[in-house]
Amino acid sequence: MINYKKRLIVIAVIIPIVLTVNCGKNQPAGASRIQWIYSIDSALVLSKLTQKPVMVDFMAEWCPPCRAMEDSTFNDIDVIKKSPKFITVRIDVDKQRETAIQYNGNARKYGGVGIPNLLFLNPDNEKLKHVIGFQNAARLSALMDTALNIYTVKE
Repeated sequence: MINYKKRLIVIAVIIPIVLTVNCGKNQPAGASRIQWIYSIDSALVLSKLTQKPVMVDFMAEWCPPCRAMEDSTFNDIDVIKKSPKFITVRIDVDKQRETAIQYNGNARKYGGVGIPNLLFLNPDNEKLKHVIGFQNAARLSALMDTALNIYTVKE
């Protein structure tokens, strides 16, 4: 049985995650949505609890390729079906600049590598894979498989 202190820690982590889940728009018929959270720190805690890798999407609202990924790639049935194998995080580089800088996920206009970009991490905050630029659904699905394979091999 989980002791009282551990139960409080789990509750302290889960409540913010539940409150930050994106309900989303333009949902494909019959499909659920990718359940984004908005904190890498919370994602890493959850990753350790679930032993799932983390997938971070660095984006900005003004970024056309980011919007295209939101409208097509992240709404693809295969990508949505694979997403529960990850703790999925969305970082807006305008609203969370420090986090974007820390993880080398910033937009070029802020001196970073460019957006959109995706970073895959293991529960110990170690990089599994980092890709920059628009990814169509087939490419993202393959990247997700690669990250899962790297994670499985390392663990």
